[in-house]
Amino acid sequence: MNKNSGNEISSDKNLCIQILKKNPNNYEALLKLGLIDIKENNYSYAKDKFNKLIRINKKKYEAHLNLSNLFFLEGDIVKANNILKNYINNIEENIEIINSLAINFLNSNDFKNLEAHIAKYINSHESHILCYLKGFILLQDDKIYESESFFKKSMKINNGFWNNYDFLLKQYEKQSRLEDFKNLVKTAKKIFKNNIMISYYESLYLFRKKNYKDALDILINKENKKTFLSSLSNSNLSDYLHLLSRVYEKLGFYDESYKLALNRNKTVLNFNENKSFKKEIILETITTYKNFFKKNKSTSKQIFDGIDHSNLTFIIGFPRSGTTLLDTILRSHSKTMVLEEEPYLLDIRHNYYKNHQLSDILNISEDEKIQMQKKYINSFEYKADKIIIDKYPLNLIELGFIKTIFPKSKIVLAIRHPLDCIISCVMTSFKMNEAMVNFEDEKTTAHFYNECFDLLFRYVKFYKIDYLEIKYENVISNFKNEINNLLKYLNLDFEESINNFHKTAMLREKINTPSYDQVTQPIYSSSINRYKNFTEIKNIKDKVNYWIKTFSY
Repeated sequence: MNKNSGNEISSDKNLCIQILKKNPNNYEALLKLGLIDIKENNYSYAKDKFNKLIRINKKKYEAHLNLSNLFFLEGDIVKANNILKNYINNIEENIEIINSLAINFLNSNDFKNLEAHIAKYINSHESHILCYLKGFILLQDDKIYESESFFKKSMKINNGFWNNYDFLLKQYEKQSRLEDFKNLVKTAKKIFKNNIMISYYESLYLFRKKNYKDALDILINKENKKTFLSSLSNSNLSDYLHLLSRVYEKLGFYDESYKLALNRNKTVLNFNENKSFKKEIILETITTYKNFFKKNKSTSKQIFDGIDHSNLTFIIGFPRSGTTLLDTILRSHSKTMVLEEEPYLLDIRHNYYKNHQLSDILNISEDEKIQMQKKYINSFEYKADKIIIDKYPLNLIELGFIKTIFPKSKIVLAIRHPLDCIISCVMTSFKMNEAMVNFEDEKTTAHFYNECFDLLFRYVKFYKIDYLEIKYENVISNFKNEINNLLKYLNLDFEESINNFHKTAMLREKINTPSYDQVTQPIYSSSINRYKNFTEIKNIKDKVNYWIKTFSY
């Protein structure tokens, strides 16, 4: 708190005290003093004042609202919500109270009650908050176009609510709707003149239009940069550093680009919400698997059938190895059903190992396997007449579990030059989890790469797994031949739509990977040998040289 603000509070406090000496029940003075108590962390005093205000005039909503907020701050969510519910049910359906209860549900991750609450009041009350939250919920369910309509509805009610613009701009960019993006930036700029995110989105638009110099000018403008670094939220700061790194790379300033990427990674890992993710967790899982298969002899091919799953294909690979490209190409075929990148199988594996040891994988009963097959198939809208494509790159760590539960499933292994994988992982803005925290720098990423592929080929040997290897570089240099090999492996005929896969990508509501802006483009070769621009990556060649030779690079 600065000196001036402290003086203002003191002045307001004294004025309120003088008013209350003359009239102890003055509503406005008591309310003001209660809010000052909150600022000074005198919560008990504030509660006393708000309760007194409710006794003076229970119909006025402000005291109820602030009392609820206090209990929420203290972690008593039930009591906070009950105060608001009581007001709505017994006094009136005040829109401020309705909105506040909705926000409480959101902030406590109570989405079930949030949805019910919105459904009850959204049609009878004009509320930009309820419309915005409805859009937010739909967005979480990947109902992109439906969510867009509610964000726009919220904007019509209140065009000064930034969150609507923020969500829409992010979505337009991810969908490559660049004209819509540009027009909304112009609109937002007129309304939010002092919002630094407008500058960020202006530079992002210029970046997408390949105007890298002007994008850089905005990002490193002295005043802009200072504001970016000091006032942005965690996610926005991450976006800013990531974009700046990408711009530097496009302009050929590779050292600056890489330093910024490392800075971003370090910054993101220090965010409170990411501190619980530890590199060791997934590495320990891999080590446990490796040790198990090292001790046990190779198994013969399983004869278990269960549910017919011969139409099931898993695309696996190290992140940034071209799995999204393959996913998008196959999505263009009329006889495929490509799942969104979700851990369908991983969730089932986690549930299984809650009650089992790793060694139990060799003795899973047929009934258990069938139950897990059913659970997997029921987790999405299964279509028996389609080739089902499950693209989740790090399922390579779970290949043993896959071949145990789905022995007839097909495996497509996406391969890319190890050093290109590493540089791409280090410089990509991933949402953090136990796997992604391993991409802090080139050394941690190389170690993770080695561990993953060492485990993969233990699986291949143990289960005698047949798989199809698809090299990213071959897809780029000899598209027709490589994709024909893939289609043949999947028992699919070539369709002309395959050649226009990028148009299919443009029609998708949402692409759940960092490659969203790349797969909407025709085939390009600029990402091949990307690693050669970065000294730090070239210097770790010896750490992954075994795999460079193994994959014939």
